[in-house]
Amino acid sequence: MGKRIRALPDAELRAILRAADDLIGQAGRSMLANILKGSRNKKLLELGLERNPSYGFYQDLSLEQVMAKVDHMIKTDFLEIQYSGKLPMIVSTPRGWALERERRAEEFLQEWDNWIANGVVPVSMEYLKERNRGMILLILYKVLCTGDPKYIPFLAIWERTAFKKVQAEIRKVADALSRRHEMEHAEWERVTKEQAASLIVRLEDPIFQVCHRCGELFIFDEENPAHYTREAGLRFPDWCPECVEGKG
Repeated sequence: MGKRIRALPDAELRAILRAADDLIGQAGRSMLANILKGSRNKKLLELGLERNPSYGFYQDLSLEQVMAKVDHMIKTDFLEIQYSGKLPMIVSTPRGWALERERRAEEFLQEWDNWIANGVVPVSMEYLKERNRGMILLILYKVLCTGDPKYIPFLAIWERTAFKKVQAEIRKVADALSRRHEMEHAEWERVTKEQAASLIVRLEDPIFQVCHRCGELFIFDEENPAHYTREAGLRFPDWCPECVEGKG
């Protein structure tokens, strides 16, 4: 077995994926590296990419060093290159998108927290309507996991403009939050686990992991709520299920 290439540290990994999210299928490695470097590249500024949260993340590195970080993300299967005609475009792999959709869901929830703390009530949640469905439902799962009824007014506003299937899930989450104070811990755990089945959506393509113990490939189950925490986000397991159970 060849030597396993380690992924970048978590903070770097997530920063690069966030920078890439604004470029998917539209630009290549060079533009991604320029965002992370904090370049004043004319095209970058014209596209407003200096507003990306990861802009300038690697401002103290050379552009060549930043490019090496981007290439490492490709080697470790978080990003890949696809061609549009002859132009190489950066895209997320299933592994990369699983992390990024969770990070973006957390970003939206943090925005809500900031609005609530400052007494801001949005007129509409229309901006969420055309977003990726898996990410939208993950926002709802994160709201549910807080157990905090402070989000109920925001859910009511969101329900007005959401698609019907999402509306149904919003109502379920709002109802659960309104009844949280009546539930014992075990009942609340059951409710969150049941709703996780419809709020954490499987990706179109499987995510393959290499077990750090036995070295075998296994498919990562991104629908398992145990892999998601508000504090740490999504975490990929190091061991396959068989090794975890002591069968490997």
